[in-house]
Amino acid sequence: MTTAPNSSPPERGSKPKHSAQRGRATYSIGLVALLAGLLFTANIRSQPDTDLRDAPGVRGMVSAKDREVRRLTEEQGQLTEQVDQLMTSFGQGANTTDPSLALAAGQGPVRGPGVTVILNDAPSDGPGAKEVGAALSQLLVHQQDIDAVLNALRAGGAEALAVQGQRIVSNTQVRCVGNVILVAGQVYSPPYRIEAIGPADQLAESLSAEPVLDMYRARAARLGLGWDVIPQQDLTVEGSRAVGVGLRYARAGSDTPATVRTNNG
Repeated sequence: MTTAPNSSPPERGSKPKHSAQRGRATYSIGLVALLAGLLFTANIRSQPDTDLRDAPGVRGMVSAKDREVRRLTEEQGQLTEQVDQLMTSFGQGANTTDPSLALAAGQGPVRGPGVTVILNDAPSDGPGAKEVGAALSQLLVHQQDIDAVLNALRAGGAEALAVQGQRIVSNTQVRCVGNVILVAGQVYSPPYRIEAIGPADQLAESLSAEPVLDMYRARAARLGLGWDVIPQQDLTVEGSRAVGVGLRYARAGSDTPATVRTNNG
């Protein structure tokens, strides 16, 4: 007579052996995932707050382009001198552009009263750096700050503008790349010197009334950025050295005003 196997159910409260092993495995996986997450978070927090524009590759590319622009600018100056010499030798004169148009286009130096505005980054080890923590971009002068100064000076009656000695004309670009700026393709580090020829009092009042500069001045007072407005009695702004500022389409107008035609005649 054969004895039937014991098929009675397990006792209440007891767990199968394989269920206990699966529970321990799940707990171990969860613990490893938690530790990995903590390590990842700690690693991210330990990294400094960097801007993509400050990446070494970008800085290297900007430096290379800056050297190329300087070389081409020097070459353009040499070629311009050669052209002037050839034109003089043929009796045409070195400059056939109307002087008033050349002055308006920023091709020649100008001199007169005005103001000098100096912007500077806050010191990286100063009290402002401790306040902002990792957000170091708040300690830098940005393109919008320089643009706000230029716009305020234009509104105040500036007749000639220069940034870092570079004359600002219709095709001059001022761009921010990390903690430096590009002016007419050349790289400059702070402090940034902006010069304007015009009525000094009106220029200073226009700077004071510019809302965007109110925010910059507040950052300057709180974080230590540089902000100086210096009246000048005798200031000289050189002509533009940028390539391609010659007048190709503008011509001296006649003294007689042009007739305006209407739909009726």
